[in-house]
Amino acid sequence: MDTYRRISQWLKPYRGKLIVSILLVTLLTALRMVVPYITKGVVNDVLPNRDMALLLKLSAALIAMTAVRGVMMYIRGMLIEDVSQGVVYDLRTGIYRHMQELPYAFYDENHIGEIMSRMTGDIEGVRMLIVSGVLGVLENLMMFVLALVGMSLMSWQLTLIMLAFCPPIALVAWRLHHHIRPAHTEVREQNAVLNTRTQENIAGVRLVKAFAREDYEREAFQKDNTAVLEGNLRVTRLWSTYFPLLDTIARLAIPVLMISGAGLMGMGRIDIGTLVGATGFVWMLIAPMRQVATFVNQITNGVVSSEKLIYYLNLGSQIKNPKEPVAPKAREGRVDFQNVTFQYGDHTVLRDIDLHVEPGQTVAVMGATGMGKTSLVTLLGRYYDVASGSLLVDGVDVRRQALKDLRNSIGVVMQETFLYSETIFNNIRFGRPDATKEQVIAAARAAQAEEFILQSPQGYDTVIGERGMGLSGGQKQRVALARAILYNPSILILDDATSAVDMETEAEIQYALQTVLKGRTTFIIAHRISSVRKADQIVMLQDGRIVERGTHKELLALNGIYAELFRDQTRDFTASLKGGEA
Repeated sequence: MDTYRRISQWLKPYRGKLIVSILLVTLLTALRMVVPYITKGVVNDVLPNRDMALLLKLSAALIAMTAVRGVMMYIRGMLIEDVSQGVVYDLRTGIYRHMQELPYAFYDENHIGEIMSRMTGDIEGVRMLIVSGVLGVLENLMMFVLALVGMSLMSWQLTLIMLAFCPPIALVAWRLHHHIRPAHTEVREQNAVLNTRTQENIAGVRLVKAFAREDYEREAFQKDNTAVLEGNLRVTRLWSTYFPLLDTIARLAIPVLMISGAGLMGMGRIDIGTLVGATGFVWMLIAPMRQVATFVNQITNGVVSSEKLIYYLNLGSQIKNPKEPVAPKAREGRVDFQNVTFQYGDHTVLRDIDLHVEPGQTVAVMGATGMGKTSLVTLLGRYYDVASGSLLVDGVDVRRQALKDLRNSIGVVMQETFLYSETIFNNIRFGRPDATKEQVIAAARAAQAEEFILQSPQGYDTVIGERGMGLSGGQKQRVALARAILYNPSILILDDATSAVDMETEAEIQYALQTVLKGRTTFIIAHRISSVRKADQIVMLQDGRIVERGTHKELLALNGIYAELFRDQTRDFTASLKGGEA
């Protein structure tokens, strides 16, 4: 029932058009009810009396009704399509907006292919539910009821005989719904699996070719595709089993009517005109009966699709704007981690983090893979919430700040560089779409990106491929760095931002960043000592805890984890010094 309530809410903005559509359906059905009475008049009055004038009048009435019905059917069809397409547009827009508000955790747990399946196949299922399900059922139900009324005015005995067919049809329809619903659910789920497989395979096609795994991927795709095929065939088998049964029961109404009508005529209860007219009503009765299987199939598919969409819409973001947000007096870049613990599910990633960063300081975060470096900086923009403790940015807990205001003050160069299939110019000014060309060029120069940009076919107007295809890893990182520099945040996060560039380019970038980072709080996540040695604070993480902190010299003097890492990274250079090769 909750699903049907939600569907009614989606239709609510279009209730005016729906009302007009229902009125048109009512008028169309009512006009059809006149035809059996005209037929009765022809049989009882025109033929025995050879009344040509009456025949012409009745024929003219039929022609007029046909023309009116044609116009009304056109208007009704346009209105229904307008409603269904409008609902689809609203749904797609609403779900997309909702997806933008969901936290990182949602995308950690859900595959992109599955999400795309919901945004395409399931939304189309909702559209068909509206067109063929809701309005189709309403139209056929109205025709059934009005046909019963019209037939009862002719002969209540024949009407009762026709009503006897309703219970077996209802029983068969219920059995069909009972079996076909889980089949549709399985198909929708397997479609999502297939979409995920396809999306991942296409995105990783270079890796597949590099390891010559085409045969394996083809077999895996074939397996998922076969599962979709079998699921669809199961739905078809169920529908094909029940539809002929319902059709047979409905069609039995004609011979039963003829036999019953003949008996009633023999007893003088009805005349031949009434029997012929009642036959016209019977066709209006059996048409909805025959379509029951089709409607059950379409409605069940649409409801299953709606449930999948409602599941996403019901996922409220755990990261919400406070009811009464508090804004810092100034965006200076002060950061205070106060006994912060962070958990991802049941796994504790960070434990008892105490870290205080003054405005304008550069803090380097180092440690082995999986020690919580990226998790530490993602807490700054409140992409995740702390499990305990508090994180203050500019003196105000991030949970009390408006999300947009907080994130506008933070620029990020992510570990996995993402670029849009757009021009280099537009990729750089993604965070500041109002930036001038001069500002974009200045940011590109600061990121040491201008040289390769100018060598590109159209310079800054060069359109790069999906996810930055056509650029090297180092070039993508420099474009992403330029994007963050142009954003001009009070806090800048560089998450392994120079890992894909060579040592020489890294040195050039660091030299250029000296001016950019001046007066700006910066967090640098890196594995190279060369990237962090000039930081005001260097923090070493191990098992989610801060085990060492200090400047480069202080940590070398401590002779701990950082010093060991330094020796590992400089061992070859030290050996060359001893050998006199330097």
